[in-house]
Amino acid sequence: MIINEIRLIEDSRRVQKAVQQSQQGQWTNWDNALQKFLTWNEIWHVAPLWIGFLIRSVYDLLASNANLVRWGKKQDPTCPLCQARQTTEHVLSSCKIALSQGRYTWRHSRVFQELAAIKNTAKREIKIYPPQKPTR
Repeated sequence: MIINEIRLIEDSRRVQKAVQQSQQGQWTNWDNALQKFLTWNEIWHVAPLWIGFLIRSVYDLLASNANLVRWGKKQDPTCPLCQARQTTEHVLSSCKIALSQGRYTWRHSRVFQELAAIKNTAKREIKIYPPQKPTR
């Protein structure tokens, strides 16, 4: 019982410290994030550069203007299209000007093409049998 209380106190301290850290504490804001469980097989078959991109995008470590300012590489954190603060999220899906110009359409179309290819492959490889009637 005492050990459990100590664990709860320590967990609370860890979360408090994480919330105060701008990058390392990002996981504390993931309440609304979709969960994706990757198997080792899926990870093994993904290109290393793609894995690196995914990890950097999750932790907001891509070279957006906001990050370049934070790293001392640039003076202006704004998006050149809409003048909003250019974060990773903004670049990947939130810029209203890029959306109105159709810049996201190509990327989204590519995602759907990949999903369709996966579905077609699975359809060919998976055999579906009709349900059997129970025997008495």
